[in-house]
Amino acid sequence: MKVNDNMALLLQENGICADAVAADDSYPIWQKKDRAGRPYWGTADFWNLDGKGISAGEDLSQLEWDGNEVHLDAYSKDDVPKILKKGIGILKFWTQELKKSFPETGFFILASYDDGKELENQDDYPNGFFSLTLRFWASRNGNTVIHTDNFSEWDQPALLEACGSCTLPV
Repeated sequence: MKVNDNMALLLQENGICADAVAADDSYPIWQKKDRAGRPYWGTADFWNLDGKGISAGEDLSQLEWDGNEVHLDAYSKDDVPKILKKGIGILKFWTQELKKSFPETGFFILASYDDGKELENQDDYPNGFFSLTLRFWASRNGNTVIHTDNFSEWDQPALLEACGSCTLPV
């Protein structure tokens, strides 16, 4: 698991050692196939993006990026450690599950933190609004969906994991 500089600082500020967090299977992974028989993977309700089936021409990596978005929210600074630990646990479970069940496929897993400072309606959250968003997706034909260049220097605190044939940025 790669931790960028801002996430390392956030974990330190909250007294969290990522290595000490246990895997959390709250969001199990499933596999389905599109109309052409190509596999895609998801968790939870996939934001109902596949309710009417997936066409043969769909960009499955982008679909997984959009569908596998899990939000963990905190409504005060005191609850931030809880969402960070839960998110790290889910990330660890996804990593274990993807490596074990689909070792031939390359996946990326991302967790990114938002401190809520850009919210337009901050008055609705007097104690703040903080969230951790988790996603996973398979990299197909070199499509990484996001640019991982300068990952360590991203403004947004983030964790990134690679499984199978995918590799993390240096």
